[in-house]
Amino acid sequence: MLPNKQKFDGILLDAPCSGVGTWQRNPHARWTTTMDDVRELATTQLALLNNLAGSLKPAGKLIYAVCTLTRSETTAVADAFAKAHPELEPLPLSTLNPQLSTTFLWPHELNANGMFLAAWKRKT
Repeated sequence: MLPNKQKFDGILLDAPCSGVGTWQRNPHARWTTTMDDVRELATTQLALLNNLAGSLKPAGKLIYAVCTLTRSETTAVADAFAKAHPELEPLPLSTLNPQLSTTFLWPHELNANGMFLAAWKRKT
């Protein structure tokens, strides 16, 4: 069931996550985050993406963003979602590299929170 009857040109999902990418500014979180948390959040993230996919117009864009760096909540979610939705195609995140539809923003390189981004476009 769609979360909304309306279709959208673009959707940004800033999904709930374990926040591993924020440990630089929230070091206490590394002692409270468990693998069970990561697994549960990855399941929630994939469910949210699956629920949103049907709300895109033709050529509509979907961006998935999480402030974590765990494989379970990043590439594993993006790969599972892409496999389940052949009606979507990877959307380049940069004109400099049109093959790049996912990327990590590393905290040690940016002196900022770590993040993961993935993007898709509904086929027309």
